[in-house]
Amino acid sequence: MKKRLSALLLFIIVLTLFVTACSQPQNSADITEGITITDCAGREVACPLNPASVAVLDPLAAQAVIMFGQGDKMSSTVGGVIRDKLLQDMYPPLADCPNVKSSGAANAEELLKLGTDLILIKSDMYNSENERQKIESLNIPYLVIDYNTIDSQLQSVRIVGTALGCQQQAEDYCAYYLNTIERVSALCADIPQEELPRLYHSINPATRTDNAGSVTAEWIAVTRAVNVSVGEQLNYNDGDYYASLEQIMLWDPDLIICNESGVDQYILSDPKWQGLAAVRTGKVYQMPIGVSRYGHPNSIETPLAILWLADLLYGDKLSEPIDFRAEMKSFYTTFYNYQADEETIDAILSGQGIRAASTDNPGEGKKNSN
Repeated sequence: MKKRLSALLLFIIVLTLFVTACSQPQNSADITEGITITDCAGREVACPLNPASVAVLDPLAAQAVIMFGQGDKMSSTVGGVIRDKLLQDMYPPLADCPNVKSSGAANAEELLKLGTDLILIKSDMYNSENERQKIESLNIPYLVIDYNTIDSQLQSVRIVGTALGCQQQAEDYCAYYLNTIERVSALCADIPQEELPRLYHSINPATRTDNAGSVTAEWIAVTRAVNVSVGEQLNYNDGDYYASLEQIMLWDPDLIICNESGVDQYILSDPKWQGLAAVRTGKVYQMPIGVSRYGHPNSIETPLAILWLADLLYGDKLSEPIDFRAEMKSFYTTFYNYQADEETIDAILSGQGIRAASTDNPGEGKKNSN
């Protein structure tokens, strides 16, 4: 009888402990709530549902994080982002955000020290075996961001939006981007073929330019401008494409657009470039620089670059004129909740003093693409 009572008592104790354990809330050590996201490398990544500390090692991703109002979650980033003065104006703590990447290499020790929950990296870091192994050794979930095409730009914005719980904001931006493409395509459709200008696009140093299939070639094509470097034989160096000055002379484009501050003045003043018709006629243009260099591969402002170029090329020839200053103000108000005054708009349009340069040589030296 006593043995039965003892067995019954033991059963009751065990059952009580089991029920109590099941009724208690489980801590993060027991279960981690999360979400699975497919990144630009096609990886399915289990990510924390609400990351508090995000290492944003990609410029486009950083622009998106601040656009979504989630700058307080960006615990570290890269130097190219910190140099963007308009981003700092929109989110002042950015000025003190730790830079954990130098010369393409991440500081693993610093990422661990910062208690990082999630890492956003550029595709070139993922494609570097050393950097990929370094990131994977941290056992911190990471997502690969890419922007080789318009589609991958949009995918990257959606990935960041999903990771931060801002899916609707991401979709609103993507809808604006796609609507801009549709709108400008329609506006430029009636421009006669013989009036389409031949254009050379300078990316960072003067001789870096667009290759076929790149995002820069894609967005320029929306305006129907003839991009002289697309489809031509270019020099490939460390992920970027370059044209020789001799090639550019043979193309002799009608105009040149430059996305890096100071390159327009370099081309206009350097004797080596004086043989170009665009230089002789003064048709060398500085592209706007806002939270990024307009139209750069990692630029969140690519829709604005499309509008800017269409307005520059055709002006009042368009069936519906573009009020570009109004477009800029609307963009920053809608997506960054930022009221750009006239002085700020002027600074963006001039491209002067709004982004700290990564090098003093605006001409032919290779620049960091961040």
